[in-house]
Amino acid sequence: MQQIVHGRALRGLVMVVGLGIPTGTNIASALAASAGCVEINRGTLNAEVTASQSTTKDATIATGEMLYISVTTRGTAAIDLVGGAGSTARVYSGPSISSLAVSAPGSGTYSLRYTAGSAAPATIRISCASDAEASARSAFLTRRNDLLTAQDPDRTRIDRPQAPVVAPLDPQAAAGTNLEDVGSPKPAAFSVSLSELAAAAKPGAKQEPSILDFWIEGRYQPYQAADVSGAPSEGNLGVMYVGSKYMLGPDIMLGALAQLDTTVESTARLSRDATASGWMVGPYMSVRFGPGVVFDGRAAWGASESSVPGIGLSEPEAGRRLVRGKLRGTRDIGGWTFAPSVGLSYVEDGAQAELTTEAAPPKGQGRLDVLPEIKRRFNVNSETYVEPRAAVGGFVTFDELNKINPAEAAGAAPVLHMKAEAGVAVGVKDGMNLEATGGVETGGATTPDTYSGRFQLNVPLGK
Repeated sequence: MQQIVHGRALRGLVMVVGLGIPTGTNIASALAASAGCVEINRGTLNAEVTASQSTTKDATIATGEMLYISVTTRGTAAIDLVGGAGSTARVYSGPSISSLAVSAPGSGTYSLRYTAGSAAPATIRISCASDAEASARSAFLTRRNDLLTAQDPDRTRIDRPQAPVVAPLDPQAAAGTNLEDVGSPKPAAFSVSLSELAAAAKPGAKQEPSILDFWIEGRYQPYQAADVSGAPSEGNLGVMYVGSKYMLGPDIMLGALAQLDTTVESTARLSRDATASGWMVGPYMSVRFGPGVVFDGRAAWGASESSVPGIGLSEPEAGRRLVRGKLRGTRDIGGWTFAPSVGLSYVEDGAQAELTTEAAPPKGQGRLDVLPEIKRRFNVNSETYVEPRAAVGGFVTFDELNKINPAEAAGAAPVLHMKAEAGVAVGVKDGMNLEATGGVETGGATTPDTYSGRFQLNVPLGK
């Protein structure tokens, strides 16, 4: 019997959540869609069905190929498998649906019967993608959400340095993703607030702390990656944050921000670039509970849309949400700074689910990190310093928030991964500095260890 990941068998065709592919499929051997799949993308399975009428369409599909079905109607419609392996079976029944994913368990000719309800006609649109294309799409959306989950704007921290700097992105992103390849485009960022621009316009004037301020941050992050088949891919992520902050007191900062992001990726398995874009808005807070103890939290809601070659359906915006929380501590002991932290991040994107039924909630990606860090600044002279740092900790990943609670999680508990970082910074007091960092994260049974490295130049505005 064919094993399906995150899905349930419909005897013939297989309904799949998250655009998964049958276990054991050799992705490297399925680099292109079959001739039947190509014909489907030319419209051979599309149909306009009159109210209370039925029509039947035939198509030849290869093992593992995915059909993406959309139904548009003001009433109801049904799709039944009436010919081919596993017939007869109900594929779908109900109102309009933007994208339903089904997979062929074996090569052959299948017959689909469309039936429109008595209340209104129905329009059926079906496109097709090979298992390699479906896998590439899923990997692309996963990498994109991993990159977004691994970062947050610097302005949401109450203890951020007062001088705005060109800040890099967090190097911890999708497993197998290399953010700093020699010869590739380098990451870039900018950050500025309204009060800082006003202060820069009046050099030498005393700047009073602002209770209310508005700010903007922009980031560009190129990356390279390889998927499970070894196919290389490269892409870039661009994020723009626009926010406000309000100091409720010296130790409480509240605010709201809007996020716009776009990701473009090219891979050897797809003929054209895969793209995704989205937006989110929501509140954030940063609270100082005492000397060196800070909590940062953020929640956001929005929508995203993606376009991947090989899938011909028009994909409407899908809802998404994000929650983040991080508790940080800082203690100075004998000249060394000890900074432990515990962080939780989770993003849920409806674009990854693709199956809009009650039994298929949107797929999420989350991570729980525990990372103690130690560093010390050594003064070379009155202006220059050297600051080494090291961190060793662990993290777990999960796809649903309730899985961080062992009592609520079904099946095996999340696997603990180890994480280590080391680096050194050389800089000028209250001026620019250069930092070199390297790190490693252990993988799982099917994923390799992930190594990262970066050089980072921080330049205060106006210096």
